[in-house]
Amino acid sequence: MIEKLVITPWSSDSEWQIVKNDIFENKNETSYKSALRKILIWKTRVESLPRGLQCTEILLQVVIKDPYFCKNSKLINESDLVRLYSMSVMRFVNLTADILGKGAQKSLYARASSIELPTWLIDLRHKISHDQDLPTLKDLRAAVKFALEWLQIKYWSVDENFQIKTTKLNVDIVDEFTNIIDSYILNRNLKNSSKYLNINTVRQRITSFECSKISKPNKECTKKIKELLSDNALASQLINVFCTHYLLQAQEDKTTKGRISKVDKSSWSILLKIISTLGLISNLLQCLVIQESYIAALWIVELCIVIHKNNKKIETNHNEFDTCLGIMKNIDTSIVLKIALKMPHKYTSVFLRWLLKIQTKLLSTKQQQKLIYLTLLYTRSPKLSSKLSDHIYTVNELLHKNEEKHKLMWSLAEGQTIWQLTPIGPVL
Repeated sequence: MIEKLVITPWSSDSEWQIVKNDIFENKNETSYKSALRKILIWKTRVESLPRGLQCTEILLQVVIKDPYFCKNSKLINESDLVRLYSMSVMRFVNLTADILGKGAQKSLYARASSIELPTWLIDLRHKISHDQDLPTLKDLRAAVKFALEWLQIKYWSVDENFQIKTTKLNVDIVDEFTNIIDSYILNRNLKNSSKYLNINTVRQRITSFECSKISKPNKECTKKIKELLSDNALASQLINVFCTHYLLQAQEDKTTKGRISKVDKSSWSILLKIISTLGLISNLLQCLVIQESYIAALWIVELCIVIHKNNKKIETNHNEFDTCLGIMKNIDTSIVLKIALKMPHKYTSVFLRWLLKIQTKLLSTKQQQKLIYLTLLYTRSPKLSSKLSDHIYTVNELLHKNEEKHKLMWSLAEGQTIWQLTPIGPVL
């Protein structure tokens, strides 16, 4: 009997558990956003997510916008927040009771009852759908809280929903991988102690006793790293470990003119060449674009510049970092861009221009500029003027501004004005 092959967008049971813990255990702004980013990555890997994940994504999209759950979220008008909540609750009920509930001819209440959804939730859904006034924000928050608890029991806690029959990435393999890289760094630093950087992880984790125990010649280290990364079942997770544990430890104060320091690039050039040779640069970029980190953004810039030079066959002038990465082919940059734009953060604008340059299907210059501008608008916090007051300025006050003793916040438009770039306030 042939065993049925099930393809899941998550690489291991542990990856699933991390996302689950972020949503239901940690329950803070950082963990909610981290879980949502991971689910959005999973979404790009399959044609359709399981319904439980679809529902989770819908609920998290509104949770991260609500200051009640995420204190640092951008201020949003309460009526807009009510609309977002209403849409989320309605879609949740539609995807569960309306589709998963047993009995096509039965009422929505009967189908909801079959999967243990309460009557009040269906009443709330009907109010959203049919009443003139939407439910209160308090009721909608209660509904979303219940929906997440329901998903935790009915979906996230059911083993067969996430378990993978293939080889699991266990702690021993991760430890072996990090120990080999630590040994690689150690040997390199001992050889070039005045030139190369002593990475934080090495300082923290390697004692003099451990050094004698794990230190190996670098040729042996790189051979073993290549062997581990060549395993398709391990590659994605190990790339994630390399990205978060090592690349992001580059020293920000050593960066110059928005570029990673030569010391950091030289430290990792050999290992990046291995990743490039194995066709895993796309995996590395996918991991980097979701990190809300300035250093991660600069690494993306460095990799994109090399890819761009490679694509355009631009002379590298014997640049050690550029030549070390070798010829990079078959890089799926479109999926990297898609992930970056799905969940942009304050550092996305740092690398977006270069990421757009390496796309197989290039956008026009105008389209690229508009996309960068939209990203900036989305990710930058609005600046509120400290001069705002409750006074309403009339047309007469505006026209006779020069006669006023005090300076008003409004001004007349003079000469040619590019209205598209003018903030709404001055236009009014």
